[in-house]
Amino acid sequence: MTATIVAPGHLDTGKHIDLILYALPNGNSTAQTIGRKLAPGVDWHYDIQHIGAQTRALRARGLTQAIVVYLEADSRSWPEWRRVRDHDRANTRIVRMVDRIVAAIGNPRDLSVTLTGHSGGGSFMFGFIEGQDALPAWLERIAFLDANYNFEPRHGEKIVRWLRGNPRNTLVVLAYDDRNIMLDGKKVVSDSGGTWRASERMMNYLRESVTLAADTLREFRRYHAPQIEILLHPNPDNRILHTVMIGEMNGYMHAMLVRRPEYEKGDVVLEPVRAYQQWIEDSIVLPVSTPADSSASPPF
Repeated sequence: MTATIVAPGHLDTGKHIDLILYALPNGNSTAQTIGRKLAPGVDWHYDIQHIGAQTRALRARGLTQAIVVYLEADSRSWPEWRRVRDHDRANTRIVRMVDRIVAAIGNPRDLSVTLTGHSGGGSFMFGFIEGQDALPAWLERIAFLDANYNFEPRHGEKIVRWLRGNPRNTLVVLAYDDRNIMLDGKKVVSDSGGTWRASERMMNYLRESVTLAADTLREFRRYHAPQIEILLHPNPDNRILHTVMIGEMNGYMHAMLVRRPEYEKGDVVLEPVRAYQQWIEDSIVLPVSTPADSSASPPF
């Protein structure tokens, strides 16, 4: 696995840092996940997530010290990466790697750490949760971006304990009704799979400990408590919204901004108009990356 760290050009290590750990979706490279403007010959994958542009927009909104760590499996699939290594051993490696990154960035007391990921990146997130008895105190935000396919009560128990440990801790979930979406004439998810059903399992578990209020936010059904924001798109047109929510609808930005006072007072960005358009760059220059589970020091 490889961790690619992208920080602002004038990072002040003496000030508060927002560290965002972003586990990549299946099939996407780090460069494609960061994104760039489309041009002749440029693969369309560069134009669907735009985590780079969305992060630059976040910095302009006040997260001036936001660092993103793009976490890529060598197979470009976190579920496959964990499967071939045996889940328990893979989970241990994931925890060790995340701990190294956090320690290398700076004193955890000066960090707000977010664990997030899209699609198969959720497997990395669950590996981190499964790989330790309790979630670390320095973790402040968990955001599943249509990525919570494999939620089970054992994950919920640790998440609830983590939420109770600090009132600042925040859980965000984005998903859509994927139960009947079709591709090439076939259903994409099984009769028990998908993130809609996973989110229902998650909410059922959470309701044993908290009360989830229900309302709407733009096109989404919203279920929320003081530390929880679950947004489910009902998908009345039965479209494949898997990455549309994250890129075109600014879902990553919204997940990073939830519960920040300046954002809660203003207009939300969760809508099908790119709030980061001006921040999309013509090309990408990636920093030197180091295999994150090697003995070498990460390139911070």
